Amino acid sequence: MKNISKKKKKFFAQITFFILITGALSGMLIGTDVYTEVQDGIVEVLCLSCLKLDPKTTREFTFDTANDLAHPEYVLENLSSGIIFLHYSEDACPGCDIMLPIVQDLLSVNYEKKDLFSKNVDYQGQQIRYFYTNIDHATPGRTEPFETYDVQDINGLPMFTIVTLGYYSGVIKPKLVTLYGTLGVDTNEQRMQVLEEVIEDAFTLWNENIPGYEP
Repeated sequence: MKNISKKKKKFFAQITFFILITGALSGMLIGTDVYTEVQDGIVEVLCLSCLKLDPKTTREFTFDTANDLAHPEYVLENLSSGIIFLHYSEDACPGCDIMLPIVQDLLSVNYEKKDLFSKNVDYQGQQIRYFYTNIDHATPGRTEPFETYDVQDINGLPMFTIVTLGYYSGVIKPKLVTLYGTLGVDTNEQRMQVLEEVIEDAFTLWNENIPGYEP
């Protein structure tokens, strides 16, 4: 019985020591930059799971928005002069960091990741109205359409929506495609090519249907 009692006392002593050391280390980490670095690292690892959504990226244009929500007015108005390129991002997003310079290079635009940015872009002689929105810093008017165009209900970033025009039951109306993540390919060159091909398809549709479009 004495041996059992001694073992119990030793076990409880070890548990107590472990709790005290853990508490002390936690307090030290929270009060230092190390805690921030560790926390940021955890966030980045979790965000990498968003990149696994790439296989859901499709290049099919559709007339349907998410839950049949209405297109924002600024999209409908700008469709008269060209296609719309909506680019959604956030601060803690490794995929956003990959895609940001690719899009900037493709469209010859320049801004910081946290900026709210828009520009009329001359793309091979045709116009793209480009809207960049970091949802961590933007106004509701710019963030709300994110849900409208999240047509696959993924809620993942980065997200790209290209809006063009199509013919539907005798009416010319907006037609869109939404892409996610790093576009399901492995290199920046391939990602650039995917965007170029989708933009080309969007312009083909727009040119075919703009004569009958009424905003």
